[in-house]
Amino acid sequence: FVIALATLGDGIPGADGADAVNIVEPENRYRIYLKRQLVKRKSDQDDFESIDSPSLPCTDTPGWTDLLGNTCEWYEQKDEPGCPAYVALWGVEEHCCYCKSNSTNETTNESTLMPSTSEYEEGTTFPTLVPVIAPSGNPIEIQVPTQTPTILTSTERPSDVPISFTPTPSTSSLSLTTTAPTTGQPTTAQPVSEVPSDYPTLLTRTPTLHPSVAQSDSPTEQFLPGELLLSNKELGIELSSGLEAKLIASTNKKLKLVDGKKSSLSFHSRMDGAGIIDLGDRGYVYVSNSEESAGGVYGLQFNLAGEIVDYKTLLSNTKRNCGGGLTPHNTWISCEEVKQGQCWQVSADPNSSNYLHAQKTMIGGSRGGRFESVATDSRIKQSPVYFVTEDSTFGAMRRFQANSTGWHSLHAGGDTSYLRIIDDKFFEWTKNLSAARKSAYAHYQNSEGISFNDGTLYFTTKSTQKLFVLDLESSTYKLETTGLDFQGKGSFNAMPDQVINGDKRFLYFTESGGKTPGVYVRDMRTGKYMTIFAAGDERYLNDETVGVAFSPGRHFMYAGYQISGVLFEFRRTDNLPFP
Repeated sequence: FVIALATLGDGIPGADGADAVNIVEPENRYRIYLKRQLVKRKSDQDDFESIDSPSLPCTDTPGWTDLLGNTCEWYEQKDEPGCPAYVALWGVEEHCCYCKSNSTNETTNESTLMPSTSEYEEGTTFPTLVPVIAPSGNPIEIQVPTQTPTILTSTERPSDVPISFTPTPSTSSLSLTTTAPTTGQPTTAQPVSEVPSDYPTLLTRTPTLHPSVAQSDSPTEQFLPGELLLSNKELGIELSSGLEAKLIASTNKKLKLVDGKKSSLSFHSRMDGAGIIDLGDRGYVYVSNSEESAGGVYGLQFNLAGEIVDYKTLLSNTKRNCGGGLTPHNTWISCEEVKQGQCWQVSADPNSSNYLHAQKTMIGGSRGGRFESVATDSRIKQSPVYFVTEDSTFGAMRRFQANSTGWHSLHAGGDTSYLRIIDDKFFEWTKNLSAARKSAYAHYQNSEGISFNDGTLYFTTKSTQKLFVLDLESSTYKLETTGLDFQGKGSFNAMPDQVINGDKRFLYFTESGGKTPGVYVRDMRTGKYMTIFAAGDERYLNDETVGVAFSPGRHFMYAGYQISGVLFEFRRTDNLPFP
């Protein structure tokens, strides 16, 4: 670049001298060269308005969020101007002014538009094309663009470690080159993944450009479902980028409480469906079913910091409590998966008059069934609707519309109907149980997990590995194979089980069987499936992931393996909530 400037001489002749310019100041010589290299000159215009004229004010794209629901404001808090850590992700540069290059960023000042200077070898000073980094004894080398350009991003950073990102068009991986200030010699880390993806992966175990907000000295990583899959050898699982996990409970072992004591009971076996009961400033309770023949429901109480305070039995004398669901009035419904099984309402709040006084609901009717999971549509607060799946070849989904609200709504009057698939597009709710059972046999045998979100009902069928998406307003539905449209690493190819609603963006799925059972998400905007975590070795072969639930602030996620009898706590290393 410097050599090219030197060849300009004292003037740049044009055709017949029409474009001849006498250059006295080095700045003018630089402008002539830059104009010819970067801007198309007009035959009748010799000025440099495209360089000198101020850029138009930049505005963020209204309502834009990235794959994880982060807005432009999130990037302003987590990255430096220009977003060098995340600029390659999800088109953020196109939508957020803060993340645009210096030439278009509305926050760019005059010193950025007119870059700093570097010394020319003959003593003349010329502006450079890149800002000056922290003082260093090593010159800045500007690469000539090739078919795979290297984008140099040099900014003032507290660590004084310049960073350059090198996108690789053929894959989604992102390589990171750092230059240590002590030696001045660059060290290039190899790309972690060469698996094509819709968005790039990030290196892990490398300090990021933004500080961690978690109370930890360890570096943070962006949470990217399905990417990198870091191995936790101790727990035997593989985690998506930006996650960490720890074991908090094991079957037949007493739990360590925050006061240093041990729980009076040992943790239950064959845990299954679970939910969180919010106790306000007293913390929360992780409510967990037991699918043992003796059944039962248990409560693991946490304080606001996520520390274990107590562990108690909440329901006993039942059989094979499998799935369930939360109610609008902060209680848990636990369902028995046995012949003539029933669904029970359980209170986990020690301050409630119904605490330790579980009660059979009207959902199962007089004949009962092999019930699985429950979802609630509470848009009409005074008349909530409960949907219940049944794990049977003739298991008709039932819809119970209560006549009231609160605890008593599940034990007083209500209306029950059943799902009947009409054709490949429409469905209805019918009073004819026999017709609904025939429909279940033909279309949705062995229905499992179920979740409601914004007028849409989602439920899975284990035997056919399908996800039904029911539009409750239009009485139409769509059908898809779970895990078929998969993005990133891992695979969701065994039987889908529970379905847990995320924070309006993701549906979370547990998996039954297979070589690497895990927990997966489905992006409700794109329909793509991605891995949250999966088995990393043979200890979980043909096991079943269970018990996905989130703390009230969604900063902790809980899940485990049923046969192995382990319960994990997951958190994002950036301390942000799960989407």
